[in-house]
Amino acid sequence: MAKSKKLAGVKEFCEGAKFTPITSNFVAAMAENGRLPELKMIATRFEEQCMASRNEVKCVITTAHDLTEAQLTKVQDSIKGHAPAGSKLKVETKVDPRLLGGLTASIGEKFFDLSLLTTIKRYEAVIAAPL
Repeated sequence: MAKSKKLAGVKEFCEGAKFTPITSNFVAAMAENGRLPELKMIATRFEEQCMASRNEVKCVITTAHDLTEAQLTKVQDSIKGHAPAGSKLKVETKVDPRLLGGLTASIGEKFFDLSLLTTIKRYEAVIAAPL
């Protein structure tokens, strides 16, 4: 497909999505330079900058099953101590049945893996190791 057709399609998409002129021009410039695949990364970095300006820290809690409100509150209370002093946690929860049990949590650059899957893998590695 010709570059001009792709660019026209991107501009049409931006109009249909009712993007502001600044956003439309930015997306068009990214398209012209073949950088559309990098938009997700740019949006993620922008979100991080906005959160940092509000003194927020992203916390992603992944469990094998949905947590009840009481469980989520208990996990959040135990995690607060690992966040920078004075920061507010912006918690996102995910479900990944592959964990089998337990949870994983990431707070900024820190990562905690308390999942049953990881425990099983550790035991498998010990059992498989030569004597």
